[in-house]
Amino acid sequence: MSALLRLTGALAIVGALAGFGMWLAGGDQAMPATTPVARTFQSSTECKDCHQDVWDEWHGSHHQIAFLNPEVRALSDDFRNKDCQACHLPRPVAVTGFGQRVLPRQTHPDEGVSCLSCHQDKDGSIMGTRDIPAAPCSPKAHREFPTVELCASCHNQHQTTDQWRASHYAAQAVSCNDCHMPHVDRKAADGSTRKGRHHGYPGAHDAAMLRKAGTFEASLEGRDVVLTLTNSGAGHNFPTEERHRAVDIVVRFVRADGSTTEWERLYRFRQPYRDEPGEDTQLRAGKSHTVRALAPEGTVAAEARLWYRLTPFVGDDDPKSTLLEERRLELP
Repeated sequence: MSALLRLTGALAIVGALAGFGMWLAGGDQAMPATTPVARTFQSSTECKDCHQDVWDEWHGSHHQIAFLNPEVRALSDDFRNKDCQACHLPRPVAVTGFGQRVLPRQTHPDEGVSCLSCHQDKDGSIMGTRDIPAAPCSPKAHREFPTVELCASCHNQHQTTDQWRASHYAAQAVSCNDCHMPHVDRKAADGSTRKGRHHGYPGAHDAAMLRKAGTFEASLEGRDVVLTLTNSGAGHNFPTEERHRAVDIVVRFVRADGSTTEWERLYRFRQPYRDEPGEDTQLRAGKSHTVRALAPEGTVAAEARLWYRLTPFVGDDDPKSTLLEERRLELP
């Protein structure tokens, strides 16, 4: 070892000992200042301690089970269809950019669309609607975070966001959050309350939400049964999102002896699969569609129903079917 190297090493040891001596003499103040390392969150479980109420809303939601959902796994061939994985197990949206298609991750499959999928910025920091530097996660207000573009990264894969842009809701600045993340009161540690957003995301699996989407009307013109569905409450097509969703108008007739005819489907609102024949019959926001059925001779009443199907090839008694509305008309 050269003399220069031996001298350098000795000086380093002396410097370290001197610093240690200063610390012993003067306490922490004598130590050189260091820059704290920012915490990088890895899992939604790290959010739970401070945000228990939000966690409880999200946990069990269709965002949280997005990758575990048996319906999705069956339709995606257990995610062998890799196109599906990106939106059902997404990396943070900000990584690829708001409104851009997300990338899939390989971690925490039980978290699906997780807290970090929406709230983590590309530098690892946490995004929110306001700056709270004293909070453990130090959220920073982000201009694009609460906008429709955040949702679009996944939900425009089936043109749902484009459908909203073409509707009167967009012109009125009524956004995804106004329906799917309604306002709730959040309690702070000091007992005060502020407005927050519910993280349960009601949608196609929520009967009450589905019933708000449309107005179903039934009337008679002579012995013609006239049935009309209006998309009066959805800010997008009804049904929307996935091609296997369907909304059916069905009717049957009641005879004088109480017996009935078979249920007949008069109309189906649906976008077919790519390899299926037929046209897109989804009902646009604000639009109506009317169908008619002539009552057979000898019948005294008509019964009509509106069904929502999570998949198109199931019967009325299947749990994937939700009865939204039913009407009975006494025939002249």
